[in-house]
This record gives sequence, structure tokens and C-alpha cells, in this order.
Amino acid sequence: MNLENLNDDRVEKALIFLSSTDEDHAILGSEVKRLEEGIKQAKAHSFLLSEGGVSEREQKALASVKYNEAIEAWTEAYKEFKILDNKRNSEVRITELWQTLSSNKRKGMI
Repeated sequence: MNLENLNDDRVEKALIFLSSTDEDHAILGSEVKRLEEGIKQAKAHSFLLSEGGVSEREQKALASVKYNEAIEAWTEAYKEFKILDNKRNSEVRITELWQTLSSNKRKGMI
């Protein structure tokens, strides 16, 4: 980022983005957690329906369609969450940098 473009308007834009994405961030985060539980449930369900020894049932559970669908759903939700999370972190860095520069200006360091 070019520091010349860092001004009150850009910081306001960052703050608006952060406040407008709070709820989406929380929803996506909870969806990731929910799907993590879904992965465990899919594996356990497939394990219980399988026959054979423990090791064989474990391998069948990991290769099951339900388990793989759960992994795919979690992966997609996690990707969406991380995209938003990374964007939010970038905006937070902009506000922190602005705070530092503003403080330095007040102290006469810039």
C-alpha cells in the first residue's frame, strides 16, 4: 500500500468494511466449527455401519462417500471464511498503520 493513499477516507472505508462484515465473519466461523463436527459424525456413522476389524472399519469410514462429502463441505466453508478473514485482517492493519502514523505526526516525528 502506498502511504500517500492512507488518509482519513481510506481508514473510514476500512472501518466500514470491518463493521459491515462482523456478522458474516461470525456466521462463517460458526459454520466451519459446525462442519468440523459434521466430519466427525460422518466418520463415526460410516464406522458403525462397516464390518470387519477396527482398522478395517476405520479405513472404510475414511473412504466413505459421507465422510468425503463432509470434508468437501468443510473445505469450501473454510476457504470462504479465510478469504473474508484475510480481507478483514488487511483492513485492521490499515487502521493500525494509520494510528501509528497519526501518533508520530502528533509527536512531530513525521
